[in-house]
Amino acid sequence: MNKRYLQLNPVNAISSGDYSPSSGLPLIKFDISSTERSTMLDLSSLRINGKVTYFTGTVGTEAQVGGLLNNYRDGFAGDFHNCIDHVTVSSKRLSSVLERVTNYSRIIPSIVSGQHGENDINCELFHEGSHLTNNFLARNCVVAQENSLGKSFSSPLYCGMFQSGKDIDISVNGCGGLTIEILLKPAVSVCFGSDAATNAGGGATGTAQYKLSDLTLTVPAYEMQQPVEQSQFEFNSITSIFQTLNSSASVVALTPGLSRVSSVFMNAINTNELGNQNNNSCRLSNLGQLQELRFTKNGLLYPNQYRLFNDEVSNNLIVGANRTSVQGRAMVDDNYFEAISTNPIGRFGRTMLSYNTFSSGITGRGQTQNAAGNDKGTCSGQGILYDAYGAGENFSQTVWSCEFDNSTLDGTVATTLGLYIFFLNKQVLMMSPQGISVQR
Repeated sequence: MNKRYLQLNPVNAISSGDYSPSSGLPLIKFDISSTERSTMLDLSSLRINGKVTYFTGTVGTEAQVGGLLNNYRDGFAGDFHNCIDHVTVSSKRLSSVLERVTNYSRIIPSIVSGQHGENDINCELFHEGSHLTNNFLARNCVVAQENSLGKSFSSPLYCGMFQSGKDIDISVNGCGGLTIEILLKPAVSVCFGSDAATNAGGGATGTAQYKLSDLTLTVPAYEMQQPVEQSQFEFNSITSIFQTLNSSASVVALTPGLSRVSSVFMNAINTNELGNQNNNSCRLSNLGQLQELRFTKNGLLYPNQYRLFNDEVSNNLIVGANRTSVQGRAMVDDNYFEAISTNPIGRFGRTMLSYNTFSSGITGRGQTQNAAGNDKGTCSGQGILYDAYGAGENFSQTVWSCEFDNSTLDGTVATTLGLYIFFLNKQVLMMSPQGISVQR
């Protein structure tokens, strides 16, 4: 085989090369053409490269956002991923959608904070996509990206398909090439802070905006000397669902329509913070005084040990009457880590979820903690691992549900939570001379 690197520009590029929701071009589209010979793409090494710039005004008439202003962006999400609303991956053969990941920028903070420690995030991941362990540091990156200087990134896409560890054949007998479409978020959901909506002072006027520029896609490709028959391609996919929690005994129940669910993980944010440029739309909110969490299948605990006890209310590590302690949190945290890594608890390494560090943590930090970016945040989440080995749990025709016992939720705006639920499901792409199909 011959190895070569594909380097592609967006196919919908305009003369300026800028992509921004304020410029009327919020969609980035890459086409990877089909080949005659069997050619395998190394999807795990796929990277999107470019620059992010924050500004006020409109594209083409950018003005500095103001170096002394309180403008922030989420550190766990990072520059590039913070800008993405959803990603769609399609086969060019018959234009079949293989995976569509919605609420993309809500997934990244859970993955980054749940699987990486401070050294990873502030070093390797910072150079990759400007990830940082807190918004104070991310604040300085916004300053560095002013005046059209931009901040460079070279990031992977955290779609299930690209993180499955498998190569895909893009030949005419395989998937026939790929189309990758990236839809950008509105500016109010990216750069945030007490001054982001007005930028009073510093000589800047207008709301804080952003743009992406100098975009390229790079991916290794292996051209095979002999034909390779790839009749099926098994990959992970991420399905996202949004729900609200507004009472002390909230229940989320739905039929996912997925047959091989490996895990489910969730994160939350106060609903009144969504679409508000004063607040961080990627914030991983504490659920407040969460007492109990129950996962069920068709209304029955499945299995029995998925009745998880917890209490997130105090800032000490002493076992008390309200069960607030490291021991009291262990059940929820352990299952959350397993769900993100799809490995039993003993197999994961570093994480940002801790109790006594400045950069992150959860105990003693309320449901609205760090909504404005200028205080310590949290990296909270909940989840459950159904199968670490790929067979998955069948929820194609059965009801998946999760019950929350939380005494602080009373239906008012200040406490109503928006819950983002992510199902990690195994899928199989079937390829034949007659066409392709996806088995979910």
